[in-house]
Parts: sequence; structure tokens; C-alpha cells
Amino acid sequence: MTELEPLLKRIEQLTPHFGRAREDLVALATRGRHQDYKGVLQNARLVLEMILRSLVTTELKQTPGKATLEELLAKFRQQAHAGVIPTNVLAHMGTVQAWGNLSSHDHSGGLHEAGVKLGLEEAMASLNSLVAILTWYKERYVQEPSPSAMGTSPVTPGSAPRPPGRRPPGGKRLALITGGALVVLVASLAVFARRGELPSVEETAQARSRLDALYSEHGEPVPPAECQEQDPQALAVLLAAAPRLSDRVPEATRVQEASVALGELRARGQGWRPEGWLHVARASLLVGTPDAAAMSAALGCAGFAAAENLAGRMAALAQDWKESAAHYTRAAELDARFWKPRFNLGLIRLQQKRVEEAVPLLEQAAELAPDVAESSLFLGHAYAARAAVAQAAGEEPEASADRERAREAWCRARERGAPQAAALCRP
Repeated sequence: MTELEPLLKRIEQLTPHFGRAREDLVALATRGRHQDYKGVLQNARLVLEMILRSLVTTELKQTPGKATLEELLAKFRQQAHAGVIPTNVLAHMGTVQAWGNLSSHDHSGGLHEAGVKLGLEEAMASLNSLVAILTWYKERYVQEPSPSAMGTSPVTPGSAPRPPGRRPPGGKRLALITGGALVVLVASLAVFARRGELPSVEETAQARSRLDALYSEHGEPVPPAECQEQDPQALAVLLAAAPRLSDRVPEATRVQEASVALGELRARGQGWRPEGWLHVARASLLVGTPDAAAMSAALGCAGFAAAENLAGRMAALAQDWKESAAHYTRAAELDARFWKPRFNLGLIRLQQKRVEEAVPLLEQAAELAPDVAESSLFLGHAYAARAAVAQAAGEEPEASADRERAREAWCRARERGAPQAAALCRP
């Protein structure tokens, strides 16, 4: 049994649900067990192409024709189709595409020159992402019990999930108490607003403090003072909306929760300061209809790191990688402790195969967010990609060192609750 076996077994469990892709999934499992890693990557690429062609047909109501994998994937990165495929699944699709392309083309010159060697690490990185893609597709389109109910819920890029088994004593009770206090606070502010009365300075300060605490809980810096909402009614709306827009909202209900929040935010009209517009922009992005005007209004406040990071996400969905990278870079420069823009920029560089730039960015993200499983998971992918480059260049000591770094990063991700990392963390 190889380290691939848990991934292959999971793929075999999912295979019956994937129509004409079943033959390639069966072939993939067979090749994996015979250590034909190049074949594994090629079959994974073919399966991804079939899934995308099906989505183009059913979701976009278009005929895919002779479109290449790159062209199919580009359709779902366009702003017009944002939200059809979640951003974390798109990231996984990019991983399968990248390794599939590497396995499908000859990158050497003369026939007697050594070609690119693809091994177990590359196969595991691709199949880890393929399992996440298949699980998402099955959960959304097959209408069967959620994979999370079976302990196979994928980690969502950009989120900060609480690792299972690491909840402090009394953690659930504390969460309930905090949530109850928030409800009381929002309700009291709303009552004042309806009566036309002004809440006390202390009550307004409590609302501001609670909203700042929500930023901290979600891994984002507090907006600069000149960007913040000060009106009690505005604070009440933001306090009600913010939990619905959290990365911790389950993916199955994320669009529904964001839709409710967006309705509440837009009901207030145009009277927002940049902080309020940030929430409008975030809700619109989660719903799948990015509001460029709201995003621009949020960016109107200089030094707003969270707004720059969100603008980077919007640009990435529109496949404007240069603009996206510029926003992420500014967000990182504005706040030395903000891990998300470093992580997001690292993913872009990894997708662009600029691994020498991706590695330090993902290292910083993992250092700043050590309890976020995905920061270590994708750092492991970056080390593995750099190892492949070093091996292709004949630099075996460097490749070996990076493979060990990848293993250690994946093991950290496994310890923090990423199920995809279990098969990647070898003894």
C-alpha cells in the first residue's frame, strides 16, 4: 500500500456518481496503485475537464465545443460567472490543471536529455485537490448527504476553521454566551433607532468594541478610525450582518446567509462610510454579484487593509491577476500581521508556477496564522512544487530538502484538522 491509498479509496467511493468520467477515475486508481504517477496526473486532468464541460452546459447554458481546459476554467474565473464555483474549489482546480499540464507536455530538448520527473508528491498534491473537487460536486449536484457528515469536509481557502479536537474546555458554552450578548446588543441598538433616541456613549462604545472583536476573530485588522462607522444604527446593521459574512459560515449555507446580510445592508441605502461599504462589497461577492461601486467606495479610505484584500479577491475572480496582486501587496504592506493577503498572493504565485515567490509568502502566512490548517496545507504544496523544479534541474539535495519541508507542513496541517493532509503526511 502506498501513501496514495487513502486518496484512491476516497476517489473510488465517489466514482459511481460521475457518469462518463468513471472510466478515467477507475484508470486513475489503477495507475496510482501501479505507481504510474504521470498517468495519474493526466487522468485527473481529464476528469476535471469533463466536470467543467458539464458545468458550462448546465450552469452557463453554453455549448463547450472544442474549448480547452484552460478556456473552460477561465470562464468560471470571469466576474460574470463569479460564485458558480466557490473560490476554494477554483483553487483546487488550478492545482489539478497545473500538474496535469506538466504531465501532458514534453519540457525537454533533445531526445536524450532527462525529462521532468513526476513522483508521489506531485500525484498526492493533484489527487488531494481532485478529492476536494469531487466532494464539492457530489455534495452540490448529486443531492446526497453532505461529505461533512462523513468527516470529509474540505477546508475552504481564505477561511480560519476551528480545528476539530482543539476546542478549549467550555468553548461551546462561551460561544453561546458571546452570541447571546451580541443579539442583546444589536436588539438594544435597534430599539433606540426605532424610537429615535440616542443610545448612551457606553452602549455605542460596546457596539464598536464588539465589532472590532469580530474583525479579530475573523483574522482581519480593524479599519482605520477615519474609515469606521460611528452612527449607532449603522453599527447595529453591521453587527447583525458580520456573522453572516464570516469565513466560518458553512459553505452549504454561505450564499443564503450572505443574501440575507446583503438585503439588510442595502436596506440602509447609500449612507455608509467605507467600513459599511466593505460589508456591502463582501456580501455581494459571496452572493456571486460583485458590487464594484461598493468596493470602490470602501477603497476610498486610505490605509484600509481589509478593503485592499477584498479588492484583490474581486480582481482574482475577474482573472485580473496583475490588479489582484497589486491589491494583495498593498494590504500586506499596510498591516504586518495580516496573513490573508500574503496567503492569497502566495496562491496566485503558486498557480503561476512562480514558486520562488510563492514559498516565502506562504511561509509568512503560516507563521502569522499557525492554527489555520490551510496555511500549512498550501505551504506544503508550494514546497512540493519547488522540489519538482529542483529535481528537474538535477538539484537533488535541494529537492530532497523541500520534500521534507513539504511533509512537515502537511503534517502540521493534519494536526490542525485538514483531512486532505492526512495522506500527504508520511511517517
